[in-house]
Amino acid sequence: MKLMPISVVFAALMLPLPAGAQTADAPKVKGFPVVYVTEASGKETKGRIVNWTGSTIVLQTETTTKSFAEGEAIRVDLRGDSLKNGALIGAGVGVFFGTLSSAIGDCEGCHGAQVAFVLMGIGVYAAIGTAIDALIPGRTPLWRAGSPARSGGGLAINVSPRRRSAFVGWKIKT
Repeated sequence: MKLMPISVVFAALMLPLPAGAQTADAPKVKGFPVVYVTEASGKETKGRIVNWTGSTIVLQTETTTKSFAEGEAIRVDLRGDSLKNGALIGAGVGVFFGTLSSAIGDCEGCHGAQVAFVLMGIGVYAAIGTAIDALIPGRTPLWRAGSPARSGGGLAINVSPRRRSAFVGWKIKT
C-alpha cells in the first residue's frame, strides 16, 4: 500500500513536459557576468561576454556590441571578488587585539575568559573585515595576454598606473 503513492510520484515525474525555447528577440548575453576588458592603449570597456573564441572577444556594452581582435585586449577582469580575504585579514587583526585585550586584563587563573576574548576578537574583526571588503567591490582577473597560464609557468607582474593597481600572478610548472 505504501508503494502506491511513491509510484504515482515517479510516474508524474516521468511525464514529458513541453520545453520553453528562447525567442529570437531574447538577449543573447543574459546571465553572463559583467567583465572589464582593458585594451593595449589603457582604455577599459565594461560589458557582458557574447562570444569568446581563441582570437576574438565580443562584448555587449550598454549601447553597442564591441569586438576585440587578437592583440587588442590585454586583460579581462570579472566584476567582484571573494569576501574571504577581508574575513581572513579581519580574523588576523582579531587574533592580535583579542590576545592584547586578554593580556591586559587583570584576571589570574581565568584562562577561559582570556580564550573568550581572543575568540570574540576573531569573530568581531572578521565580520568587520568582511563588511569592509563587501563595501569595496574588487575585480577578479580572468585572463591576461601573455599570462603564466599560457606560457607554462613562472611569475608575472602587471602594474597599471591608470587604475592604480598591481596584479601578481604565478603558476607552478607541473
